[in-house]
Amino acid sequence: MKDEYILGVHIGHDRCVAILKNGELICALPQDRLDGKKYSQSAKLPFEAINKILDYTGITAKELSFIGVSYDVAEVDIYLDYLRESFYSKYGTVVPMVSVGHHISHAYSTACAFGKENTLVLVADGGGHVIGNKSEAESLFLFTKNSMVLLERRMQDLVRHRMMNEFNHFYPFMSETIKNLQISIGRKYEQVTYLLGFKFGQAGKTMGLASYGKSLIDFSNKTFKDLSFNLTFADILSDIHYIKSISDYPTYASFIEGEKQNIAATVQSFTEHCILSLVNSFVEKYNMDTMCFAGGVFLNCLVNTMINEKSKLSKSFVFPAAGDDGQAVGNACFVYNLLHHEHASINSLPYIGIDYSNEKIKQVLNDKGLNYQFFEDTDTLIKVTANYILNDNIVGIHRGRTEIGPRALCHRSILANPANPNMKDIINDRVKHREPFRPFAPVVTEERSKEIFSLTTKSPFMLLAPKVNEKYRHYIPSVVHVDNTARLQTISKKDDYFIHELLCEVEKTIGVPVLLNTSFNVNNQPIVETPEVAIDTFLRENIDILIIGNFVVSDKKIKTL
Repeated sequence: MKDEYILGVHIGHDRCVAILKNGELICALPQDRLDGKKYSQSAKLPFEAINKILDYTGITAKELSFIGVSYDVAEVDIYLDYLRESFYSKYGTVVPMVSVGHHISHAYSTACAFGKENTLVLVADGGGHVIGNKSEAESLFLFTKNSMVLLERRMQDLVRHRMMNEFNHFYPFMSETIKNLQISIGRKYEQVTYLLGFKFGQAGKTMGLASYGKSLIDFSNKTFKDLSFNLTFADILSDIHYIKSISDYPTYASFIEGEKQNIAATVQSFTEHCILSLVNSFVEKYNMDTMCFAGGVFLNCLVNTMINEKSKLSKSFVFPAAGDDGQAVGNACFVYNLLHHEHASINSLPYIGIDYSNEKIKQVLNDKGLNYQFFEDTDTLIKVTANYILNDNIVGIHRGRTEIGPRALCHRSILANPANPNMKDIINDRVKHREPFRPFAPVVTEERSKEIFSLTTKSPFMLLAPKVNEKYRHYIPSVVHVDNTARLQTISKKDDYFIHELLCEVEKTIGVPVLLNTSFNVNNQPIVETPEVAIDTFLRENIDILIIGNFVVSDKKIKTL
């Protein structure tokens, strides 16, 4: 029987590609890891990623059965002819192509990964599919045995272009014509992010800063029973403006600067209470206690932790590529259901990207003229790596298949000693070149995670931020945030033997199987993908050691003939 290959592609920002073989996800890859342009925003097909994924899987364009495409800012239908022509010009073959709605794509990605029938699916992001003169804000679906059913949807006005006008971040200067425009929960978070002086894609900074402040507004009694609620452009900002008007700050700018962390805490508190209220309302309304989530709002670890700890759900799941870099997966899954009236399977998360052989890595190292050591025995390499880390070296890791989603999960990571209280500041200053308030994440063995952290479930995708139990805070000071939380990744021996045993080796010295884990990149650079980029980043930045495949590079000197 002939194999069926379905390609999922997303254009706009966070362009990405995924492929199904006979209904099983076999590979996924974001374009920005290859072109070096963070978020890789374009209306063009991401041919570099398409070529990479086809080459890696050994599939030709002519073998593709179908392509599902989504776009983040417009109805992709109007672009389909252009995209078909573009694909034909590149590969010389005609492949049926269909557009996929933005929110239903998110829904399919998380529901197929969750894999449980008759569960609710909540999608919340900045904005989704354009329908008429509005776009999706939040959507609730029911995932059944063979379909995805829309239950509720809230629409927002087309406000994205207005977000770029800085006067629209400040309530007193906001045009009267836009004050009452509807806005998504994700856009509201983005709007306040702009107000704080951050840029597109930097909502994570707002989340990190929020832990240093206290909400200016009490949202504890605010309830949301369904998706019929109003959230306007002026909401929260008008209340913040009132607080400023009765304060002692002489100017609006001085108020924003002086209350920066509290404003961040305000929008964070609103988002947490809003989402939690919706989730609990849906549980009661539909008499269902399992739910999965996707959309950029669910990259917020504090929101996810609130759901995990305080909701009425018995079980929940967040797709690791909850943002638009997961759309390609959802698109492929949608098409598979369209063709077969059954659901695709996603069983290999999170390491579903590209792997590079030791032969390939050796070739690149030789081409770069670098000295290196090769370790045939993995256990010996683990001991060597642990020794470097325990001697306070900053270690870049490039091993195995790329992780899906925006969080580095130890295959394209920088690892360091969490017991050194200065390590956070050292890495921020030497390597990451970013704000000192931003925390670093710990990775811990799954079997000891609930002992060290106030965790009730696994956290394999770094999407939860539980408290660090008081007994262990002094063990790992460099990964404990100011509010005593930690954005945590748990890992088992089955997930990744190398990292799990590395953690166990470190435990022998520091007393806990924990490492500081941050993404292998520098500020405004996508996470490294290829051996070439990993090596170049290592050579350019103040990273002490590079573990790449089974090779160790500790000397940055180029060999001379």
